[in-house]
Amino acid sequence: MIYAKDLREKQARLATQMRAIVDGAKNDNNRGLRSDEAEKFDVLETDYTQLSASIERAEKADAIDSQLAAFPANRIDPNLTIDPKAARAAADKPHAAAFDKYLRGGLGSLSPEEQKLMQSRYVAANGIQNAQTITTTGGGYLIPQGFSDQLEEAMKWYGGIIGNVEEFTTETGAQLPWPTTNDTAQKGRILGVNTQLTETDFSFSQVTFTAYIGTSDSVLVPLALLQDSYFDLNSYTARKLGERLGRLVNNKCTVGSGTNEPTGIQTAVIAAGNTVQGAIGETTSIIYDDLVNTLHLVDPAYRQDPSCKWMFSDSTLKVLRKLKDSQNRPLWQPGITAGFGNGFPETILDKPYAINQDMPGMAASAYPILFGALSKYKLRRVAGGVTIMRLAERYADYLQMGFLAFLRFDGNLIDAGTHPIAAFQNSAT
Repeated sequence: MIYAKDLREKQARLATQMRAIVDGAKNDNNRGLRSDEAEKFDVLETDYTQLSASIERAEKADAIDSQLAAFPANRIDPNLTIDPKAARAAADKPHAAAFDKYLRGGLGSLSPEEQKLMQSRYVAANGIQNAQTITTTGGGYLIPQGFSDQLEEAMKWYGGIIGNVEEFTTETGAQLPWPTTNDTAQKGRILGVNTQLTETDFSFSQVTFTAYIGTSDSVLVPLALLQDSYFDLNSYTARKLGERLGRLVNNKCTVGSGTNEPTGIQTAVIAAGNTVQGAIGETTSIIYDDLVNTLHLVDPAYRQDPSCKWMFSDSTLKVLRKLKDSQNRPLWQPGITAGFGNGFPETILDKPYAINQDMPGMAASAYPILFGALSKYKLRRVAGGVTIMRLAERYADYLQMGFLAFLRFDGNLIDAGTHPIAAFQNSAT
């Protein structure tokens, strides 16, 4: 982590210099940037962007090192006088060890005590049930906490939905009505003497959540690796299944049609009609005024929400980084990483943003940018999280074992008519 930390400190110093240039112009009668200031800012911005890529690679390497350090038995020391297999078994928690054994050998490889352990509640406090699923492939189990953490991290890595929208869990997958009401058009009135009150009832509507089954498809692992005690099967499986489920959840909760699948956040915003379109000729571009107009399509009450952000793809960010306001000041402002300085995030028009690669890039008639209170989009999950299944016979003639995971989820925007999120649309021509 030392290398990544050093890079972030260097990036924070660049961000401080960039912010100082812009703030200096604002404090000097709110003037625009001089040519020398703009040139210096652009040089710093290039260095800042290059460091971002280096930091991403360094943090991935640090994550791999952390995983290896968590499994000391994977490193064979010739001076060890104890059996590495025994050392690993002693270090693992009983349930995680039983789960690893199940992945490698199936239900029949578990002792009665281990089967009972797998079927028991892993964490009684939060009600995670490790229940067997009756299947022809030997059963499926909900996953232990450590495996779940790795899988959740992999899901977050491949999206912009998880971690930015609001998530909630229900005990069952039954249809769930979410009531909404819009009373913003009503206000009190002056009452004359001896005048009867006027009745104005509340008007209610609802958004209904279901529970679609999302699957990772199967991940194949050679039997030779399954037989190798030093192959970290848990981490490999969690990473691969998490990547697939993460891509699925992110895609469907971004652009899902709402027909036999979740209603994506972009789909819901477009259907609500809270959009602004660029001028003719802006088929692959955007101007400063478009961003201002998009921002002000969202009511000030929602703009004060902590979850209020922009959402777009990385290709759109590349375009936005080059935009200047009417005073020749860049709209994009660098962030100072949390833990350094004041922890400012990177911003567009003083609002943070989330990168979502399932958002379309700029193109004719596309909707590449969202802005608003992202927490008003709700991601529903069914209690129990992810279930993993082991496919023993299906790939036996290839000397491979198949694993698949599934979860039940849905997503939709809670919009009672006040439109908490807006969208920008490129011109058609």
